[in-house]
Amino acid sequence: MFRSLCLVLFLFPALHVADKEGTWTLKQDKNGIKVYTKSVPGMRVNSVKSVCIFNSSLSGMVALVEDISTYKKWIFHCAAAQNLKMLSPSELIYYQETSVPWPASNRDFVAKLKISQDPKTGIITVIVQNMPDYIPEKSGIVRLRQFNETVIITPKGKNKSELSYEMLMDAGGNIPGWMVNMAITDGPYESLYEMEKLVNTGVYSKAKFAFIKEVF
Repeated sequence: MFRSLCLVLFLFPALHVADKEGTWTLKQDKNGIKVYTKSVPGMRVNSVKSVCIFNSSLSGMVALVEDISTYKKWIFHCAAAQNLKMLSPSELIYYQETSVPWPASNRDFVAKLKISQDPKTGIITVIVQNMPDYIPEKSGIVRLRQFNETVIITPKGKNKSELSYEMLMDAGGNIPGWMVNMAITDGPYESLYEMEKLVNTGVYSKAKFAFIKEVF
């Protein structure tokens, strides 16, 4: 998915190994979308967090997250996205590929997406677990071997939901510096911006799930 998500976020480079975990630093704040980064101990890459409030019910947000077929519409530079297996109404395995400008190669990953909800607060947690060996690697595409994604969807009122998306990923290989700048700022922002436009079409407004409880 979440996220984990086909973002150029995948292109976070090997800038340095952090000595200690940093604090979230605001990198982008525009049109109600905030994007933060921070260093992580033992990792060559930075973690990124994107936050936005959507005009959507909790079920509507879950419907969007599970609608893998639409990922190319809103995830930045998404070249392909496919639901490989539905394990349960709240759990699936999917494939995603990110288009990367020459001379770098496209990146892809396979992941298990699992959705759960706190019965007291109504807060939804989406965990994306890397499964790099679930299907064979494709020629000419770099399979991501290391990443973590977490999406938190918090009820903020009737048909109001805050989405907070956090990802840590190592794309591998050598990535040019101009891609780094694009990944840190534009990738997360553009994805949530396009996600918001899709949500505002109302396509998910009637979504209902037995495992999701609306709290407003």
